[in-house]
Order: sequence, then structure tokens, then C-alpha cells
Amino acid sequence: MPAHVVRRSRAASYLIALAGVLGLLLDGCTTGRPAHVAGHTRAVVTGPAPAQARARSSHHHRTNAHRPKHHRPTAPTTQPVRGVPRVDLPDRGLTPGVVLTTRTRRVCTPGYASSVRDVPSSESDAVYARYDVVHVPYAHEVDHLVSLELGGSNAIGNLWPEPYTGRWGARTKDVLENRLHDLVCSGRLSLRRAQHLEASNWVAAYRRFVGGTPTVEHQAAPSAPSTPATTSGNGSCEPGYSPCLPVTSDLDCSDIPDSEKPIHVTGSDPYRLDGDGDGYACE
Repeated sequence: MPAHVVRRSRAASYLIALAGVLGLLLDGCTTGRPAHVAGHTRAVVTGPAPAQARARSSHHHRTNAHRPKHHRPTAPTTQPVRGVPRVDLPDRGLTPGVVLTTRTRRVCTPGYASSVRDVPSSESDAVYARYDVVHVPYAHEVDHLVSLELGGSNAIGNLWPEPYTGRWGARTKDVLENRLHDLVCSGRLSLRRAQHLEASNWVAAYRRFVGGTPTVEHQAAPSAPSTPATTSGNGSCEPGYSPCLPVTSDLDCSDIPDSEKPIHVTGSDPYRLDGDGDGYACE
């Protein structure tokens, strides 16, 4: 047989063999059965047909679309306390409590609280606005949740308009502040612990460290002065101011009626009203 015919015959045989191998491979891919190649066996993993894949994907999206979404429940911003009106408690979302210092020696230094007190009228007005409370002179005290004498800050996140009247008004918190300050400075309570107690639940702290329930009579609001006196026989006026200013734990210019301004500072200025030291405040 001529040589060129032999070569064509061999080439044809190779093509036929190659076609058979390709056929086996294709058969394995489309059926998912093991494909045998040159004596070796390997598993061929096949996916669903495109139409099936689209159908399953569509079903998955439809399922997710109808699946209810879960939201973490949000606790009320003013946590209820048994026997205490909500109006007497700060909104934890607005007033979480802010600390200025954690140094015990510093807060136990006489005169410390007065030296750091700095709540300008603009900040007091902002506090009333945040709480949507109408500002009525001597009805509320813009109070510090973590008290100044326990290292609290003048930041707005530490302030709220606390009513004077009621069992759990500003006067009651003043009693707690003094009690905790005594415990801290005598070494019987850590400053950080006292700050946490005030910020988390000052009413519970009162019940634990002071005890009992305050009386309504104890919670009288400071009365507006009727005559321009510097002091009075019953001690209801804070010495150092003319006209008379009521004795309270804190007082800002925004708490004083416009008809009584400006205030003549004649003494030590415990409320720190005279910012420029010229002898007149709330001008």
C-alpha cells in the first residue's frame, strides 16, 4: 500500500478515537455520570440547567421579599421608676450623664463645685427646648444628672430641667448629692461608683443611701422675691445679690425674671452670674 495511503488511514483512526473520547466526556457532563478518561475516573459536578437556576433564584428572592424583618426593640428613653412621675426623671436619650473628672481629691476640695459651675443662659435655654418644657422662673432647676460635687460636667448631655415641686424634685436630689459626696470623701464609696449610681438611677440611689420617701413639704419650690433685699430674716435669700435671689443648689440668669435684672453682685457670687466681674450680672 502506498505510504501516503497508510498515513491517511492512521490519521483517520486517530480522529475516530478522539471523537469517541470527546463523546464520553460530553455524555458525562450532561448526565452527571462519572466520566472515564484514559483509565482515570473523576467526578464531574454539574449544576442545574440555566432555566432551573433562574427559577430557583426567583423563588429565593420571592421568599426573602415576604419574610418579615426583625427589629431590635427600643426601650423607652425615660425608664419608669416605681412611684416616681416621669416628669421628675431625665430622658436617658437626651441626658445620659457626662463626667468631667474622676479624681476624688479634686471633687473633695472645698469650693470645687462652685469653681467649675458654668451653665450660660444659652445652654439653659437649649435644655428647656430639647425637653419641650416651657421655661417658668423658679419652676425648674437646670440640674446636673451627675452632680458637680461628684465630678459631673456642664455639658448639655448632663443637664435636664428638673421640677422643684413633688416628692422627687430637685430638693430631693440635692439631699442625695450631699450624701454621696460625704460617702466619697470619707472613703466609704468610690467616686466612679457614685457617678454611676447618679447617672443610672438616682432615685434608687436615694432609697438606698438616704432611705425612705421624701415628703411633699420638703419639696417646696423657691419663691420669687417680692422686695429688693439682699438678705431676709428667714434666710430665704442668698447673700451677695440684690435684689434677693432664692437659696437653691443652682441658679442661672434664665431662671430670673427680666423685671429683676440686672442683678447687683455684692458678695461672693455663688451662682457665678457675674462673668466679667464688673459687679453686675444678667445684664
